[in-house]
Amino acid sequence: MPIQIEGFQFLGPFYHTRGFNRDFGCVYLILNTRNQVVDVGETNDINSRILNHERKMCWYKNGVGETGLYIYISRDQNFRRLLETLIRNKYRPLCGDK
Repeated sequence: MPIQIEGFQFLGPFYHTRGFNRDFGCVYLILNTRNQVVDVGETNDINSRILNHERKMCWYKNGVGETGLYIYISRDQNFRRLLETLIRNKYRPLCGDK
């Protein structure tokens, strides 16, 4: 079921341990089983980013299940960076400090 964050509808949940059929640019959220924002980021290539994420161990330590991935698809990298920063500043994710 999609979720609303800062007025934007994020699709999900998806398995963060599996890839998508195609690559795309998006802002991604990682939520734990208590629906806390554990991580947020933006990427041009969702498959490479999520499947090889350097903070994955932090996700597991903070209660992320297999289906903790939510995405907001956007081709505009500047917009993605702004949305990531907005979410990061408001929700203070448990993993990452970018």
